[in-house]
Amino acid sequence: MVYVMVDLGIIITKPPVETNLVNRFLQIAKGTIENNKTVGLFLISDGVWLVKKNQNNNSFELLKNLIEKNVEIIVSKDHLLSAGLSENEIIENIKISEKPYSDLVDNVMENYEKVIKI
Repeated sequence: MVYVMVDLGIIITKPPVETNLVNRFLQIAKGTIENNKTVGLFLISDGVWLVKKNQNNNSFELLKNLIEKNVEIIVSKDHLLSAGLSENEIIENIKISEKPYSDLVDNVMENYEKVIKI
């Protein structure tokens, strides 16, 4: 996997509809981009539900906006499978990590200037 140096890495582990935290952190990502900084999202655990196609919630709309702004979004393949989601059921322009824990550590240690996790 090719890594991109980013100013803010956000690790999302919560489902998008269960908590307003996901929405708030996506708002932070949007604000960071509006301040000419870069953002990367890493979705694991229940955070993978954020990339499921055809959702009708604020978090999904914010995510689509971030994709349009070329935010790198990485999702754990293992957690997609655990959630019962296939690659055909997720939105486009998402990077799927075959080795999520290794990729996550690499990003946190080498590529994310600052990191927040929810």
